[in-house]
Amino acid sequence: MDSQLEVSPDALRQFDGSASAFFLVTDAELADTFTLADSHYEQAAIVAIRDGENLGKLIGDLPDGSAVLVAAPRSFVRSTDLAELGERKLAVMPCGSTPVQPDHVRYFLKVIERTDPVAQAERAEKFFDAVANADDLRLVDETQHTECAFDAGGDEYIWNQQAGLLEPGEHQIAPAGELSVLPMEITDFDPSRRLALNGSLTLRGEPIVHAGYDPVLADPQAELYGKLAALRRHPVVVDVEGGLIIDCRPGTRTPESIRAAAVLNGLLASDPRYRAVWELGFGINTGMSLVAANCGLNEVYGGTNGVVHLGIGLTPFTQFALTFLCPGSRLVDGTGTTLLGTEADQAADGARCRIRRTKEASCGCH
Repeated sequence: MDSQLEVSPDALRQFDGSASAFFLVTDAELADTFTLADSHYEQAAIVAIRDGENLGKLIGDLPDGSAVLVAAPRSFVRSTDLAELGERKLAVMPCGSTPVQPDHVRYFLKVIERTDPVAQAERAEKFFDAVANADDLRLVDETQHTECAFDAGGDEYIWNQQAGLLEPGEHQIAPAGELSVLPMEITDFDPSRRLALNGSLTLRGEPIVHAGYDPVLADPQAELYGKLAALRRHPVVVDVEGGLIIDCRPGTRTPESIRAAAVLNGLLASDPRYRAVWELGFGINTGMSLVAANCGLNEVYGGTNGVVHLGIGLTPFTQFALTFLCPGSRLVDGTGTTLLGTEADQAADGARCRIRRTKEASCGCH
């Protein structure tokens, strides 16, 4: 396979093409592996970021109004690094907190090209309207017979939209396609703040174990992911009260399911902060397949009609942050209409709850 990674600026539809300059920011030791295809941009260049260099300052030194893609697998990117963007448009591939490989970058660059920001924005609007109008929301998994009620009306909730065209001064993950709700801004962490989740949830799908950019954690991160990879086929059920995990049990009697539940119980016992379901997310990128690896870029996976995922922990407050993709779960309203998961339809009219949504600094880039 060709070792070069080609980026086609004109194919990146998150940027609407109105900028005059395009920059790809990547790790210094990887800069020579990237090439830029010819484009309409008056200026296009690859910019290397070196160990210890401040990403925010580097981007701030680029021409205002530029389109910037960050693809730096060896750099951990935090939202706080990107506070002053001016009129720049920034897309960040979340690579630094999981061991993303060059072939993963190659694949997801093509996913970014396939991603239609206009269609995603329309999907997001339909979803948020349906949630706001629903009088009752539940997460259900028919195979495991689990059901969890969710009250979406929390006044302090932060709903994030990582989808649609980038506006000047905005940054977004790439590939885009995640909608999520948290009890507060993602840059902070307070396990006493909870999402109103009550019932049982099935964890069954590709796990993601984030560790931040700390080489010391590479081995324990890989070990934890390896133990949880059984969740792809062997479910675990968690019982939740007031957004807090109170019990974790095997979803089946298979040894793999039993071991996975034991690993999660050990994690919950080691740090009670993991018990808070910190994020309820909804992947809507339907132009990709899952990479069978610990890859943070999987988080936007949307299957054919959206995929639920759950997040516990938040680096650097907890040693790891875990995301559990749950393609077997559906979000349904009080009429039984599926809003996301399979056969989603327009939600029935009902009492509208308050959705406080942001498309900007709370992207939680990694």
